[in-house]
Amino acid sequence: MPELSKKENIMKRIGLTGGIASGKSLVSGFFEDENVTVLDADKIYKNLLKTNKVLYNEVKKAFGFDEVNLKILAEIVFNDEKKLKQLNKITHPFVIRSFTEQLKRLSKTEKIVVLDIPLLFEAKMDDFCDEIICVYVDEKIQIERLVERNQISVQEAIKRIKSQMPLVDKCKLSDYVIDNSFDTDNTYNQFDKIYHKIKESIDVS
Repeated sequence: MPELSKKENIMKRIGLTGGIASGKSLVSGFFEDENVTVLDADKIYKNLLKTNKVLYNEVKKAFGFDEVNLKILAEIVFNDEKKLKQLNKITHPFVIRSFTEQLKRLSKTEKIVVLDIPLLFEAKMDDFCDEIICVYVDEKIQIERLVERNQISVQEAIKRIKSQMPLVDKCKLSDYVIDNSFDTDNTYNQFDKIYHKIKESIDVS
């Protein structure tokens, strides 16, 4: 697996993580509104499946697809822990390599870069982040949001949530926690305080 090198300049790497349907994309959007570059692991992964034939063929072979179907793939891995680990083992090196290349390029121009990675701790990608923000939400609300967003059953939503590290554990490992259990204004106010602390810690002109 390619390694992610520590930063060699003043660029600050902010890890952004959370659970499925916890509101991570909302907070990611707040950073983008501040013109902060966000590298989204899910988007990188999906783009690599379209553009990297080696990755595509490895996933296709491992799961017996004629053509990779992301919806069916999600149903498979969220119902089988071994299959999920198998998928992660295949995809993580490709995603990490892409992060490495993009961070090297961005280090020449950016002072803050956000790494939006749902499986930040599970993939052991926390080691190269300067600070980590975890977006938390009450599990009952998390289930309700996931059911509504993905149009799945409560049982399926619980399975998907349980396939990830518990949010409370991610919070303990993070430098900052944003509780997204309430309204958007409340979440933004928490973000704004954290963002100002991050900016104060470096020279952002």
